[in-house]
Amino acid sequence: MFLTQSGGFIIKPISRLLGAILSLLYRGLNAIGVESIGIAIILFTLIVRLIIFPLMYKQNRSSKIMSMIQPEINKATKKYRGKTDQQSMMEVQRITKEIQSKYGVSMTSGCLTSLIQLPIFLALYRVIQNIPAYVPKVYDMYKPIATAIQGDSAAQKALEAVTADGGQQLTIAMKSINYENTNTIIDVLANFPRTLWDTFAAKLGNSGAVVDAMTANGNVDNIKQIYNFFGLDLTAVPHFALTAAIIIPVLSLIFQFLSMKVTPMQGSDDPTQQATMGTMKTMMYVMPIFSFFVCVNVPCGVGLYWAMGSFISFLTTVCTNAYFKHCDMDKILEKSMAKAAKKNAKKKKKNKKSFMEKMQEAAYGQASSSSSDEGKATSSVSNASLKSYSSNTMKSGNDAGTKYRAGSLASKANIMQRYNNDKDDK
Repeated sequence: MFLTQSGGFIIKPISRLLGAILSLLYRGLNAIGVESIGIAIILFTLIVRLIIFPLMYKQNRSSKIMSMIQPEINKATKKYRGKTDQQSMMEVQRITKEIQSKYGVSMTSGCLTSLIQLPIFLALYRVIQNIPAYVPKVYDMYKPIATAIQGDSAAQKALEAVTADGGQQLTIAMKSINYENTNTIIDVLANFPRTLWDTFAAKLGNSGAVVDAMTANGNVDNIKQIYNFFGLDLTAVPHFALTAAIIIPVLSLIFQFLSMKVTPMQGSDDPTQQATMGTMKTMMYVMPIFSFFVCVNVPCGVGLYWAMGSFISFLTTVCTNAYFKHCDMDKILEKSMAKAAKKNAKKKKKNKKSFMEKMQEAAYGQASSSSSDEGKATSSVSNASLKSYSSNTMKSGNDAGTKYRAGSLASKANIMQRYNNDKDDK
């Protein structure tokens, strides 16, 4: 289940690639005299986050463009504001989608990015949880001990005795153990906290083939050393005990909250999008708590990866937010429009429609209104632009400090937006 590397058409190749990266990092650290799984995990998390950074950047860029074009969407959908009938809500969604398509963004872009990242994170979790399966140098420390246990029935009984109250990870590993398969024995040993090695040796009477394998070449001492991270045992599960290990779940909670806090969110008149934004705001408080509960119930090594990943996500989001505040957003908007125009022209030429477009067409066909209403709605989309923005529903708090080129569309929209906000405050 564990050491037999992750299966699956998608997860297996990704976990093997990430495992190879972790193994390379560990060998590199070992070559300079640093034998630490903790430092390898930190470097590993940093590299993987850099690999997926383009996806995160694209998601943040899309969110920023969404906030820039929101005034245009608000103006185009003004006539439907406050209406909750199905036709009006569908018209708002259709108009919103048309404007978003014009600028090459969509509400589902963030979901797509998350879906792409999902198999990467699942593979990452498997690698961190099963380090001996992917790092040969670590595997070699466990193999002599596992081989000795295979031919010793007394050692097998001792193993079952010391793992009886060893926690969830050991219990799961023990359920899948097969004494004819060395890997399944290593799965169990890889979840041994430092103290359990001493308990196991004492149970064996501190002598015999298994104890000899544990002491040969300092195998157990080396295992304890590589999993020691500033006094923390990366194989130990923190639970809710007031020990030093609890710091990892606490840091994970803090960094997860900060990461969600700095993630850009924009308002909208579309009830569907408002519901999405409401869900995101709820997740800002739910996810950190969820992160904490996960980290208190998994080995510290997995928690270290999770906490480090949240910290790096926080830093990259802060940096990208700062970048977009000081760059020329009008140029970015123009490039996005040009790229979207080419893409839409190509799709129109090939008469290609996405699954969502087909679904929406089917929905409109069943609940269509008069052609005059549709004509007016289409006209509102074409007439709405950042140049003529006059809605007072958007606040400029998230864009404070953003620099716009003089005379640009974004600059005019920003001036009008601030004017309307000042009117509302009086």
